[in-house]
Amino acid sequence: AKQVLDGSGKWASPGFVDTHLHIESSMVTPANYTAAVLPLGTTTAVIDPHEIGNVLGMQGIRYMVEASEGLPLRVYIAVPTCVPAVPGKESAGAAFTAAEIVEMLQWPRVIAAAEVMDYIGVVHGNQPISDIVQASLEAGVTIQGHSPLLSGRDLNAYLAAGIESDHEVKQGDECLEKMRLGMLPLLKKSSYGNMIKRVLSNLKQVPYMEIALCTDDVEPDGIISEGLMDNVLREVIANGVPPAFAYRWATLNGARHYHLKDQGGIAPGYLADILLLSSLEEVRVCDVFANGKQVVQNGKLTAEISEPPVSIDARNTMHFHSRPTRETFMVKAPIENGKLDVNAIEMREANLTVLARTSVTVENHYLTLKGLPDDFCFMSVVPRHGQPHPAQTVLLGGLRMRRGTLAATVAHDSHNLLVVGHNPDDMLLAALELEKCGGGILFADGGKVLGKLELPVAGLMSPKSVAELAEENAVMNRIGREWGIQDESPILSIAGLALLVIPEVRISDTLGLFDTIHQKAIPLFPDR
Repeated sequence: AKQVLDGSGKWASPGFVDTHLHIESSMVTPANYTAAVLPLGTTTAVIDPHEIGNVLGMQGIRYMVEASEGLPLRVYIAVPTCVPAVPGKESAGAAFTAAEIVEMLQWPRVIAAAEVMDYIGVVHGNQPISDIVQASLEAGVTIQGHSPLLSGRDLNAYLAAGIESDHEVKQGDECLEKMRLGMLPLLKKSSYGNMIKRVLSNLKQVPYMEIALCTDDVEPDGIISEGLMDNVLREVIANGVPPAFAYRWATLNGARHYHLKDQGGIAPGYLADILLLSSLEEVRVCDVFANGKQVVQNGKLTAEISEPPVSIDARNTMHFHSRPTRETFMVKAPIENGKLDVNAIEMREANLTVLARTSVTVENHYLTLKGLPDDFCFMSVVPRHGQPHPAQTVLLGGLRMRRGTLAATVAHDSHNLLVVGHNPDDMLLAALELEKCGGGILFADGGKVLGKLELPVAGLMSPKSVAELAEENAVMNRIGREWGIQDESPILSIAGLALLVIPEVRISDTLGLFDTIHQKAIPLFPDR
C-alpha cells in the first residue's frame, strides 16, 4: 500500500448514502454543502433540485449539475417531476412536461426521477404527471415517491404506476402498509420535524431489512448543531434499532435502491468510500475516505474544495409583475362592517393543517384580527416569478407567532414570496426589502427590519459557508422563538404552507385556500 492508516480502536463503516435531499434547503451552494457534510460521514447524496427548478426551470437544474461536478462528495441527480407540484392549481417560475424530463434524464449523473408529489394526479391518471412517470419508466430510472398518509386502493394505484419509495411517511401503520406493498420507506429527521419515533413504533412487527434513510431538508443551523445523516442514524439507534441494521439502512440499502452496485459496502469490487468512527452508537465520525482518498482527518476537512464553473446568471430572481401595496396584504370583505364567518388554515403538529371556521370582525370593508386569538395572522402568497395574477391572502391560526411579520422566498415548492403577519404595513415592508436583496427570510415589526437572512442565489441559496449562515440562521430562529413560534425551526415554520401536496389545507398563489385532499379551491367566505 502507498499509505497505511492505523484504525485501531475505531469502527469502519461504508460512507453514508443520503437517499433524498434538497441542497437548496441548506441555503448554500453544492461546494459549500460538500465541505460541511463530508466531516459528518456522508459520501454519496442523491439530490432533488426541484427548489431551484421551480425558480429557474431547466437552467436551475443545469446549475446544480454543473455546481456539483468534480466534488469529493458523490452527487447524483434525481430529475424533478413536479414543477410546479400541482400543475393548473398553482404557478412557479417554470413548468416541466414529459419533454423536459426526457431531456434532463440524459444529463450527467442523473440516476432517478425525483419525488412524484402530485400523488392525487397519479392515482387518477391525470396529465401531465402520468406522461412524466411513463417517461421515467421507459428510461429505466428509479422513481421516488411522495405520498403522505396515502393508503388503501389509492396507495395501490400509486405503486402500480411505478413509484418505488416514500420519504413522507408520517405514521407507523402507514409505513408498515407501504412496506408490505413493496415500497421502500426513506426515514428522515429534518428541519421540518422528526417522524422516526412515531414510525418505528410499528416496524418491530416485521424484519428490519427494507428501510433506507435520508435528510430531505436541513437548514444551516441544524447542520452545525445536530448533523445530517449521522443525526438521522443516531435517532434510529436511540429508538431501539440495532446498530448493524441502522448502518445498513444508512449505506447499503440506499445504494442498492438506486442500482449503485459498487457503493454502500466495504468489500471487494466496492468503491473505497469508508468512514472510521470512534463510537458506533453515537455515530462519531473521525476519518473519511472518498474514492480511496482521505478527505477528513480527526473530524477536520483536509480536502481542497472549490466552486466548479457554472453558466447560471448572477441575477435577482425577484420579479413582481405588479408591485405589492398595503392592500395586497389585506382581505376585502363582502360587507362594510360587522361580523363574518371566514374559512382559515389551522396549523397542527407534523406540519399538517386543517380547515377552520372563525368569526371575524369587518371594518370599512376589510377583515381585521380584532377579537381573534393573538397568534392569528394574515398570510399572503405573492407571485414573484413575473406572473400577472394578483396575490392571495387568507387567515392563519396555530403558528403561535404573537407579533410582527415573517416573510420568506423559501416557500415550497413554487417559491413565490410567502408573508405572514399581523400588520399590512410590516408585511409590505418585508416584501419590498426581500425584493431588494434578491430573496431570503426576514422578520419585521413596528416598521423596522429586525432580522434578515439574504439568499441571493434564486432566492434560495447564499454563496456563504454553512458555518457563516448558521450564525445568521441561529439569530433568526431566536427571534422567532421570542415571538412565540415553537417549531423546531421557526424560520421554516411557514415554508410548507404553500405546498399543495401535504394534507389538508394550504394556500395556492392562484386559487387561495386549497383542499389538498380533493385538489380544489375552498371559498374564503363559506356562507357567501
